[in-house]
Amino acid sequence: MARSRQTVQTIDSTTSSIVNFMRVKEWIKGNPTIKKIVLGILFRRRPYQAKVRWYVWCFFIFPRYFRRGISWRSRLDLVPFNQFSLGSYSRIEDSVIVNNGMGDVIIADEVHTGVGCVLIGPITLHKHVGLSQYVRILGMHHGIDPDRPHHHHPSTKAPVILEEDVFVGTGTVIMGKKNGEPLVLGKYCRIGANSVVMDDIPPYSVAVGNPAKVVRVWNATLQKWVKPPSRQAIL
Repeated sequence: MARSRQTVQTIDSTTSSIVNFMRVKEWIKGNPTIKKIVLGILFRRRPYQAKVRWYVWCFFIFPRYFRRGISWRSRLDLVPFNQFSLGSYSRIEDSVIVNNGMGDVIIADEVHTGVGCVLIGPITLHKHVGLSQYVRILGMHHGIDPDRPHHHHPSTKAPVILEEDVFVGTGTVIMGKKNGEPLVLGKYCRIGANSVVMDDIPPYSVAVGNPAKVVRVWNATLQKWVKPPSRQAIL
């Protein structure tokens, strides 16, 4: 009974801390002067630089490399005001880049990211997701104003969600939707190598190409993969 009460108190304390952090975060966002000061403390002064200062890296990023599953040869471009989490038995391989500057990067249990992958949040990878080598998942878009340098363009969030047991082939690019709605790859879908995915892929399907097209769906009655009724481009 005492242990149960202690557990509840711990959960309440954690929840309260999260709520307070979110309030502070929103207050900073709503105050341009304070926001400018905080960003100046966190990031280098070099123009258009998105790298955090050395002391932020030492205290916030460097300790994460000691966690099981994160390769020392990976690159964690993390900021303290967005979330990055790695589930049990998940693996970030060599040369993988993880960036949560635009939004949270949530990696659930038993997820494997192959060599050279690029993960730019906001993205969520559910349990058992597998990424082959050099997969790029981009949860954001840049502006395309021809009268301004590209590094002056604002970026917009384009969340990407990979549901349970999705597998993505080598060299695939997954880009969030331009309208800002979440792009979802459904449970157990398979994406062929070097595909470009720009819209939702239904569960239990196989998609390939640029843009990605569904070429097979799982028929539970026949217990085999069959051609879809309509092979329309997913774009």
